[in-house]
Amino acid sequence: MKQLLKFFQKFQNARHELIYCCLIFFLLSFVSESFAQDQHEIDSLQKVLPSITIDSSRIQVLNQLSEQIVDIDPAKSINYASEALKIAEKTKLKKLEAKALNNIGNGHYNLAEYKVALFYYIKALNIQESLGNKKGILSSSGSIGNVFLDLHEPDKAYTYFKQSLAISKELNSKRGIASSLIAIGTVFSDKKDYKKSLEYCFQAVKLFEEMDNKEAVATCYNNIADSYLNLKDYSKALFYINKAYDKYSEIGNIYGMALALNNLGDFYRSTGNAEKAIEYYNRGLEQAKKIGANDRILAAYKGISASYKKMGNFKKALDNFELYQKMNDSIYNTENSKQIAEMQARFETEKKAKEIDLLTKDKKIKEDELTQQRIISWSIGIGGFLVLLLAILAIRGYIQKRKVYNELGIKNKKIETAYNIIEDQHKDIKDSIRYAQRLQEAILPTAAFNSTFKDNAFVFYKPKDIVSGDFYWIEEVKINNSTQILFAAVDCTGHGVPGAFMSIVGHNLLNQAVNEHHKIKPSDILNELNIGLSETLRQTQEDSAVKDGMDIALCSLKKNNSNSFTLQFAGANNPVWIVRSKQIPELIEIKGDKFPIGIFVGEELHLFNNHEVELFPGDTVYIFTDGFADQFGGAKGKKFKYKPLQELIISIQEKSMKQQQQILSRTLNDWKGDLEQVDDILVIGIKI
Repeated sequence: MKQLLKFFQKFQNARHELIYCCLIFFLLSFVSESFAQDQHEIDSLQKVLPSITIDSSRIQVLNQLSEQIVDIDPAKSINYASEALKIAEKTKLKKLEAKALNNIGNGHYNLAEYKVALFYYIKALNIQESLGNKKGILSSSGSIGNVFLDLHEPDKAYTYFKQSLAISKELNSKRGIASSLIAIGTVFSDKKDYKKSLEYCFQAVKLFEEMDNKEAVATCYNNIADSYLNLKDYSKALFYINKAYDKYSEIGNIYGMALALNNLGDFYRSTGNAEKAIEYYNRGLEQAKKIGANDRILAAYKGISASYKKMGNFKKALDNFELYQKMNDSIYNTENSKQIAEMQARFETEKKAKEIDLLTKDKKIKEDELTQQRIISWSIGIGGFLVLLLAILAIRGYIQKRKVYNELGIKNKKIETAYNIIEDQHKDIKDSIRYAQRLQEAILPTAAFNSTFKDNAFVFYKPKDIVSGDFYWIEEVKINNSTQILFAAVDCTGHGVPGAFMSIVGHNLLNQAVNEHHKIKPSDILNELNIGLSETLRQTQEDSAVKDGMDIALCSLKKNNSNSFTLQFAGANNPVWIVRSKQIPELIEIKGDKFPIGIFVGEELHLFNNHEVELFPGDTVYIFTDGFADQFGGAKGKKFKYKPLQELIISIQEKSMKQQQQILSRTLNDWKGDLEQVDDILVIGIKI
């Protein structure tokens, strides 16, 4: 290897870049085949990197380094991939750009920054799909599936893993098939179908052993051990955990070692040896801290806390649980802030790219026009020469026909060029908005809402455009052994892309008010949100007429010791409706304050009022935005309005919440008819 490096250095100043480029690719090939997963390979690539000046070669070396160290030093892996991405974007090497994006996602994934990882994986997938690169689609789909698996959404993960398996079979990729099989096995493990999980894992491990892929074999052993542990087959579980740890140690995979050590802790805790479990959790924690693997650190703290609790040492159990909780909250907030920054950067980058593209196309049009003018000039000259040889009348007719033909050709060419430009712009804008839709769907708390209220609630959510300015939010807060559920329906200024940006800002400010500033009273939360939005948008009294803000209905629900509940409410322009459970249902409206979030009035921000009411089993609570009531339709094309909406809600009280949602949807469609939807629509109903 040293001799090869010296040979390379002799040629670094060579005049012929073709020879230089071939040497780089040879070196990459040699390193990849001879020193996979070996520190010598990393050292060799790091020595070569400063000498490489050809962009495509430098990108490949950076990507190779990123892949080699992602399980050893994820943060450094992100730095290498980010440098590769910067060069690839500058040189428009789309395939290498997608590879760099996927590697950045891998680094954030190992740091448990799942939403940031998802951002980069989706961006990479969009490029791979536009290129029609099956191998790239396979890699990005599998990565996205892994993120959804860690976000506890196995059904979404299964969709991407099935896509990966189908593409792998199409490409006849043994590695791809094996990776997809183990991923599907993990999905079944999450669904607690451990026997099915074992079937897929054993198929995968057989293929990886045939390829001599030690790291993948270790991962299979780890998953097999997890299934046996859940099936309480402890001897087999211990056997495969130890095999996984030995493999990870052999290849120096620190992340995998931390994973296996934590699993040994789980094993001993499950078999009643809490003291032994703590020993292995601490060893796993030590390894995880070396590379900043936050998901493994979290798992270690959680396991240590549970083990001390089992031993009756509640003080140490609490100390470790607090460390777990603090890190968990930190990861959550970091992900959201990075998500906003990356989303803004994406739109700015795309805007600049479009400007450059338009300038290039404009230059091409001018060059074509000049060429056409030269053709016309030559035609006139030739025509003049023919006039001397032929009859004047015959030549005149010929020139007229030629001139008309050329003019029509030029016009058609211009029309075709303009059409292609508009079509490309439309596709780029549409792709960007659909990408924003994926990000916005990721913040909607659909799973949390269904888990909290189950069949006793519904969310009728119908955006006007692909992305929405309306969103809903839910958060559970533990206070003195009781649970307080906060939920809200929010209507941001505008709809479409501007409204979607405002919705992400509002979502983050709500989380900060509750999780960071510890506000739990609805009026206090809205006051905090009011201040935060004004600071975020840098609003002043002079520009308050811009009306960047949001309307909101925010509720807090808490169960009392008796057979009743306490509902607290605060609203900005929007009310809450409560339907009492009686023989003849009665609808009570509590109105919100008549001003929005984020608008200066006079010299100071208004403070919001808090309302409190007692609820009983059978009562139903409704919060909503103005989209349903403002929808035009009916025989006269007028608004639906709030009074008919109240009457509709009272009339369906004996229906289940799912049926209520279906009736609202059907009523809206019948009312709207062929008219366009005028605004985003959101209605939330919760039965006590």
